[in-house]
Amino acid sequence: MALLRGLGWLLLLIALGAWGYEAVVALMNWEYRIVAGGELWSQLGRNSLVGFQALIEKQIWPWLWWNIALPILRGPAWAIPLVPGAVLIVLFRRRRS
Repeated sequence: MALLRGLGWLLLLIALGAWGYEAVVALMNWEYRIVAGGELWSQLGRNSLVGFQALIEKQIWPWLWWNIALPILRGPAWAIPLVPGAVLIVLFRRRRS
Protein backbone atom coordinates (compact mmCIF):
# COMPACT_ATOMS: atom_id res chain seq x y z
CA MET A 1 0.00 0.00 0.00
CA ALA A 2 2.80 2.40 0.83
CA LEU A 3 4.41 1.62 -2.53
CA LEU A 4 1.25 2.54 -4.47
CA ARG A 5 0.75 5.67 -2.37
CA GLY A 6 4.38 6.62 -3.11
CA LEU A 7 3.76 6.02 -6.80
CA GLY A 8 0.76 8.35 -6.53
CA TRP A 9 2.93 11.08 -5.03
CA LEU A 10 5.54 10.53 -7.74
CA LEU A 11 2.86 10.95 -10.42
CA LEU A 12 1.70 14.17 -8.74
CA LEU A 13 5.28 15.48 -8.82
CA ILE A 14 5.50 14.62 -12.51
CA ALA A 15 2.22 16.49 -13.08
CA LEU A 16 3.63 19.48 -11.23
CA GLY A 17 6.75 19.38 -13.40
CA ALA A 18 4.66 19.22 -16.58
CA TRP A 19 2.60 22.17 -15.38
CA GLY A 20 5.80 24.05 -14.58
CA TYR A 21 7.10 23.37 -18.08
CA GLU A 22 3.84 24.70 -19.50
CA ALA A 23 4.15 27.83 -17.32
CA VAL A 24 7.75 28.45 -18.40
CA VAL A 25 6.82 28.10 -22.08
CA ALA A 26 3.93 30.52 -21.52
CA LEU A 27 6.23 33.07 -19.89
CA MET A 28 8.85 32.76 -22.63
CA ASN A 29 6.33 33.19 -25.46
CA TRP A 30 4.07 35.68 -23.69
CA GLU A 31 1.03 33.54 -24.47
CA TYR A 32 -0.58 30.61 -22.71
CA ARG A 33 -0.93 27.42 -24.69
CA ILE A 34 -1.79 24.03 -23.28
CA VAL A 35 0.99 21.53 -23.99
CA ALA A 36 -0.42 18.14 -24.98
CA GLY A 37 1.02 15.02 -23.40
CA GLY A 38 1.99 13.55 -26.74
CA GLU A 39 3.72 16.80 -27.73
CA LEU A 40 5.77 16.85 -24.53
CA TRP A 41 6.64 13.16 -24.92
CA SER A 42 7.68 13.83 -28.51
CA GLN A 43 9.98 16.63 -27.38
CA LEU A 44 11.55 14.41 -24.72
CA GLY A 45 12.05 11.38 -26.92
CA ARG A 46 10.37 11.02 -30.30
CA ASN A 47 11.68 7.50 -30.89
CA SER A 48 10.14 6.17 -27.69
CA LEU A 49 6.74 7.62 -28.63
CA VAL A 50 6.91 6.03 -32.08
CA GLY A 51 8.04 2.76 -30.52
CA PHE A 52 5.16 2.87 -28.03
CA GLN A 53 2.71 3.44 -30.88
CA ALA A 54 4.18 0.51 -32.83
CA LEU A 55 4.00 -1.71 -29.76
CA ILE A 56 0.35 -0.92 -29.17
CA GLU A 57 -0.69 -1.17 -32.82
CA LYS A 58 1.26 -4.30 -33.80
CA GLN A 59 1.56 -6.32 -30.63
CA ILE A 60 -1.62 -5.52 -28.71
CA TRP A 61 -4.48 -4.02 -30.70
CA PRO A 62 -4.63 -1.12 -33.22
CA TRP A 63 -8.03 -0.03 -31.88
CA LEU A 64 -6.44 0.59 -28.48
CA TRP A 65 -4.03 3.17 -29.92
CA TRP A 66 -6.54 5.12 -32.01
CA ASN A 67 -9.46 5.12 -29.56
CA ILE A 68 -7.81 5.21 -26.13
CA ALA A 69 -4.08 6.02 -26.11
CA LEU A 70 -4.12 8.81 -28.70
CA PRO A 71 -7.03 10.76 -27.13
CA ILE A 72 -5.28 10.52 -23.75
CA LEU A 73 -2.02 11.82 -25.26
CA ARG A 74 -3.90 14.76 -26.78
CA GLY A 75 -4.89 15.88 -23.28
CA PRO A 76 -2.90 18.36 -21.20
CA ALA A 77 0.49 16.99 -20.22
CA TRP A 78 -0.09 17.84 -16.55
CA ALA A 79 -3.49 16.10 -16.41
CA ILE A 80 -2.24 12.73 -17.65
CA PRO A 81 -0.22 11.86 -14.51
CA LEU A 82 -2.42 13.97 -12.20
CA VAL A 83 -5.54 11.80 -12.50
CA PRO A 84 -3.99 8.38 -11.76
CA GLY A 85 -1.75 9.94 -9.08
CA ALA A 86 -4.71 11.46 -7.25
CA VAL A 87 -6.66 8.21 -7.53
CA LEU A 88 -3.78 6.20 -6.07
CA ILE A 89 -3.32 8.63 -3.18
CA VAL A 90 -7.03 8.59 -2.33
CA LEU A 91 -7.43 4.82 -2.64
CA PHE A 92 -4.33 3.95 -0.62
CA ARG A 93 -4.36 6.71 1.98
CA ARG A 94 -3.59 5.89 5.59
CA ARG A 95 -6.66 4.95 7.57
CA ARG A 96 -7.15 6.32 11.03
CA SER A 97 -8.04 3.86 13.75
